[in-house]
Amino acid sequence: MQGLIQTFFDVLKKLEDNHIDYMIVGSVASMVYGEPRMTHDMDVVISLPAHDARKLESLFPSTEFYCPPLEIIQAEIVHQGQFNLINPESGLKIDIIICKRSEHAVCEFNRRRKMPFWKGKEVYLASPEDVIIGKLEYFRQGSSQKHLNDIRGILAETEIDDEYLKRWVKKLHLESEWALV
Repeated sequence: MQGLIQTFFDVLKKLEDNHIDYMIVGSVASMVYGEPRMTHDMDVVISLPAHDARKLESLFPSTEFYCPPLEIIQAEIVHQGQFNLINPESGLKIDIIICKRSEHAVCEFNRRRKMPFWKGKEVYLASPEDVIIGKLEYFRQGSSQKHLNDIRGILAETEIDDEYLKRWVKKLHLESEWALV
C-alpha cells in the first residue's frame, strides 16, 4: 500500500513542479472527508491546454508509466475526456480527467483546497460538497450503492456548506439521487 501512495505523490509532485493545476476527486477524496474503503484507482482532474500536452508525455516516460501517445492526450484535452496513467511497478492506475468547461466544473475547480493527506503531505482536493455532487452524478450513471455510502460517510465526518450543495443539486437535477442519501 505504501508503494501505491508514494507513486501517487510522485505523480502529484510532477504535476505541481510543472505548474499543472490538479485536484483529487472520487473515492480517494471521499475517504479524506469521510470513511476509508478500498478503491482500485485514483481520480485526478487536471487543467491543461492542448498545446501543453507534450508536458505529460515527458513527465511520464514509458520506462516508468503507461501513458497514452501524445495524439490521444491532445484529443482527450480537446474533448474534455480522460485517460489513464499506469505505473507497472506499483500497479497504481490514475484516471486523469480533463477539467470540463461547464459552469459547475469551473466552480468546482476554483473551490479546490490544499489539505493534509498522508505523513504531513498536502494535496489539492475537490471540496467535500463537490465530491458529494460528483458521487451523486456517478450514482445516476451506474446506481452503485458505494457512491451513496461514500456520501453518507462524508456527511457524518465533515461540515458541509448546505446552501452550496442544495443549489448545485437543484441546478444539476440531482434531487432524486440526493433524496436516496
